[in-house]
Amino acid sequence: MNIIGKRLYLYIFSCLLMVVSIMAIMTWGVKPGTDYTGGTLLEISLNKSIDAKVVKESLKDMDLPELSVTGTSNKTVQIKTSQTDTKIIKEVTPTLRQNLTANKEQGITAVHLLQSQTIGPTVGKDLTKRAIIAVIIAIITIALYIAWSFRRVQKPFSSWSMSIATIIALAHDVVITLGFVSIINHIYGFEANSYLLVAIITVLGFSMHDTIVVFDRVRENILHTHKQEPVSKTVNDSVNQTIARSINTSMTAILVLLALAIIGGGPIRPFVLTLLMGIAIGTYSSIFVASPVLVTWVHMRQKRGEEA
Repeated sequence: MNIIGKRLYLYIFSCLLMVVSIMAIMTWGVKPGTDYTGGTLLEISLNKSIDAKVVKESLKDMDLPELSVTGTSNKTVQIKTSQTDTKIIKEVTPTLRQNLTANKEQGITAVHLLQSQTIGPTVGKDLTKRAIIAVIIAIITIALYIAWSFRRVQKPFSSWSMSIATIIALAHDVVITLGFVSIINHIYGFEANSYLLVAIITVLGFSMHDTIVVFDRVRENILHTHKQEPVSKTVNDSVNQTIARSINTSMTAILVLLALAIIGGGPIRPFVLTLLMGIAIGTYSSIFVASPVLVTWVHMRQKRGEEA
């Protein structure tokens, strides 16, 4: 496949994905959960599934600020509020038990608190700051690692050109993944909790791994090719030689994540969906973004050298 020869179309497609993602983020944002904003999360177990709206209606007299109720597939509901007063939070379960069991038509006979978590607003802001710093440090570390790993690559390539191509691909992955998170949060009412940070850093590592495989093959092809070949041909051959391995490796993870997304519980579904999208777009970028960007970068350097 002439992947490098069609890099202009690949750039257009990637830019469209990024524009849609940025628009989604600007329109809906990435709704932060209690991990980042502070508040209380309660998980309540019922003897049967019930509409989340009914549960929310049962708590209206408590006047809980920023109250949201999400139903899950295993007869539990998640209740989130910005309220952090422990005395008030302790009244949630008794209030639900009284109001839900009073209506015999609903068939609710058991209401139990499974777990509760309260995070202060100061802690939430600190977690947000740490999350941003963690992603920045991860990207910088990856850039330095790539530059060091390919420090002996032969011209016209350079270790820093490979590092820059990798960073552009990783930025592409982060933006599109966050855009996807914004969309599913808006549609399904999910919230971004601390698992989002884990998913993003996992996606960065996965994408970098695939990119290194391609770039390592580029280095090998330069060393074992006796005649001077165009940059685009060397990279295109390397991509074609590694594309099957990259896709097969990713598919093993994607199939597992698909199973978890379908049969897994509600609380882990946002995390699984984020990983699913991130790994898919990371595999795409390592083949169709990082390699074309590397060729474009080398061509630009060569052109500047000729003009000089």
